[in-house]
Amino acid sequence: MITKKEAFLFHHELNRLLADYRNCSNSSIRDEIYKDILLITNVIHEFKEKSLH
Repeated sequence: MITKKEAFLFHHELNRLLADYRNCSNSSIRDEIYKDILLITNVIHEFKEKSLH
């Protein structure tokens, strides 16, 4: 499980990746950014789920 500080850093990184994704015109790089977005989103979701219990 990640800490609150790590969750904050993941949120910050997610925002950066979303901006990169919107501004990227290279489809192969966009695909890689998208994969990273999915991974970070899953980590954040798991943290929130475990924090509620």
